[in-house]
Amino acid sequence: MSGEEVVIVTGAARGIGRAYTLALANAGYRVMVADLLDGAAVVHQVEDAGGTAGAVTVDVQDRASTEAMVRATLERFGRVDVLINNAAYFTAIHKKPFDELTDEEWDRAFAVNVRGSWLCAVAAAAPMKRQRAGKIINTSSMVVPSGIPFFLHYLASKAAVIGLTRGLARELGDYGITVNTISPDYIPHDAEYAGRQPEMADLLAAGRCIKRDSVPADLIGTILYLAGRGSDFVTGQNILVNGGRIFS
Repeated sequence: MSGEEVVIVTGAARGIGRAYTLALANAGYRVMVADLLDGAAVVHQVEDAGGTAGAVTVDVQDRASTEAMVRATLERFGRVDVLINNAAYFTAIHKKPFDELTDEEWDRAFAVNVRGSWLCAVAAAAPMKRQRAGKIINTSSMVVPSGIPFFLHYLASKAAVIGLTRGLARELGDYGITVNTISPDYIPHDAEYAGRQPEMADLLAAGRCIKRDSVPADLIGTILYLAGRGSDFVTGQNILVNGGRIFS
């Protein structure tokens, strides 16, 4: 897909979501920047480069908000072809043993990472069903196969996303809609979070076949593949983008 196709990217006002937006716009997609934060700066950046984008405020935990996100996209662009569920509860996490997690921390991880992905998929699937075509790209994490400690609420939520993907792929396949997951490795793009655990990036890089930090640009090729026609017969899959890191 490219040209007139429309992509919604959640969590697109900064970080990895912003990188997705810029790359998709450069590839010819029209992009809706969906975030709790103001996405105007990203829209301006896209437009300055000759692309097309809009912005909408969304709280992915809230059904009415996700439905409004899709309505705004249809009003602006007339269709929804791709949904990238990128918004996540991660950088606010402080690592701690599983038995020290609060109920609120556990619920927050699942509300954003799992319910948010589900609600956005529910909202976006409606126009995709009418079109009998679409792509949903969910986001899991390398913490799932690695079982990295002190992230149990995050790890469990991202494991649930993989199950969500497989179930959605079964339910939406008859409509020509594919559903896949991308699982990035740790990307030290948030300075405040990276500063709380400066050893993590070097430790993980040492376990990769390609021994360097992972950066947002490393995910772009996989995102463009999953959004495009070349992946029309690929669904229910979880693609690890990790530089060949072993599961430890």
